[in-house]
Amino acid sequence: MRRTLIPLAAWMGVVLLAASALAARADLVAVKDLLAQPDKWHGRAVVVTGIVSRLDAKTSQKGNSYYTFVLTDGLASVNVFSYGTPQIKDTNRVQVEGTYLKVNRVGRYTFHNQVNARRITIP
Repeated sequence: MRRTLIPLAAWMGVVLLAASALAARADLVAVKDLLAQPDKWHGRAVVVTGIVSRLDAKTSQKGNSYYTFVLTDGLASVNVFSYGTPQIKDTNRVQVEGTYLKVNRVGRYTFHNQVNARRITIP
């Protein structure tokens, strides 16, 4: 019986790991496609690339650092939100991995066409 449980537990771990990797998969999307079909992409993990502008670092009332910027790809732009201190600057070309939200309500504020970033890299 014990011999059966160990391989079964290992197999279940592999299955759970594979399932979580599939769930976390992000689609590479052009910014214009997000804006053209916002309902399709709302709440989904996405990867977008573009040029940073209007970078604005702030601290919340609770003392949490965060920053926002506009990511432009050609003629289309989307707002990006991320916690922490920016390691980027205006005019950088970046890749943003995060969750696209057509509408994001935070307290009394409403934000439109926003990517809540999990990771931002300079390719």
